[in-house]
Amino acid sequence: MHSPGATSFHVLTVTGLRPGTRYRFAASSGGVTPAPVLNIYEGPLDTVTTLDAPVGPLAGTVVTTNDTHIGEDRDGIIFGDFPPPVTQARGARPYGEIMLESVIAGAHAAGASHLFVNGDLTAEARPVEVETAKRILDTFNGRWRVTRGNHDRPHDAAVDPVYLAAPPYRGPDQGEAGTDYRDSFGAVFEPRQQAWVEDGPGGIRVLGIDSTHRDRSGGVINGEQFTQIEEILQEDPLRPTVVMLHHPMTRDAQWTNIGGPDFTLADADAQRLQAVFAAAPGVRLVLGGHTHRVRRNTADPASGRRPPVYLETASAKNWPTGAMHLRVYGDRLTVNFRHAVGPEALAWAQRTRWSTFGLQSAYSLGRHTSRNLVVEL
Repeated sequence: MHSPGATSFHVLTVTGLRPGTRYRFAASSGGVTPAPVLNIYEGPLDTVTTLDAPVGPLAGTVVTTNDTHIGEDRDGIIFGDFPPPVTQARGARPYGEIMLESVIAGAHAAGASHLFVNGDLTAEARPVEVETAKRILDTFNGRWRVTRGNHDRPHDAAVDPVYLAAPPYRGPDQGEAGTDYRDSFGAVFEPRQQAWVEDGPGGIRVLGIDSTHRDRSGGVINGEQFTQIEEILQEDPLRPTVVMLHHPMTRDAQWTNIGGPDFTLADADAQRLQAVFAAAPGVRLVLGGHTHRVRRNTADPASGRRPPVYLETASAKNWPTGAMHLRVYGDRLTVNFRHAVGPEALAWAQRTRWSTFGLQSAYSLGRHTSRNLVVEL
């Protein structure tokens, strides 16, 4: 492989590999073996085992992503202006738009029929951010749908008049006297605290859940939506189902993410939802975003004897930047992380790789077995 100029990224596609086979590999650049970036989940790799071959033909491909943060101009902030944020290079386009466009280009290249964005589509659900996100999503040549993330929640126009251009929020918690909550996201995409269902390729069912709190970053699910979720799943409890909600929902996720338990789905709701899944054995994969990392979580006992795979998936807008490609076969899903590509996307990925005092890549990349796995249906 040859790059025409100095670059921090080398994108190489290896073909002709056999399923279920262990391979050893080595990398070098200009005759120098690179030092691997710190990954707190696993040591440096020099071997990889390919996934087992699926049974039956490919029925179709679904692409999922999350945390595009359309409208954001500072990346990597946790509290206030800490840590020091990463900003786009002078003259470059907004990074949220670049990364969503790259995800869509990758979905087109894979022949995907469906694209799902699992929350935090926008930076703060300002009307212009919602309009921009909708315009970009409409360039996808298949079926797309979104769940709501905490950044997409209703906002109080009494605090920020930019939201006066959005319609009033009419939801289960409209606000007290002196507040004027507006919901531009719900007017264009999905009503708050309502689930949706889509038919995917190969007969799979995709269930989207709104796990957002009106005012906080942590997640909740109200009673009405729980009833709706139960009714959807019990229509055909054995049907292979992929569930998407923005907030991770296991105790494993609660105690291993840097935001702590309050940053994930409330524990009582998480345990109740896992019990709902246990009563619908067709639920095989549960995807969460929000933490901006890739991590397969351990199910809690409430998930039953054959729990689904609980998987936190990477942010599109910061390292490692990309999307999950789900290929549907007769007996399984193959789940593979695909890095965002293209000159603009790779340039932005390089900037975010060293955010959070250089620790972003160590925290967010996860194990390669969480980025590439098989889910039995």
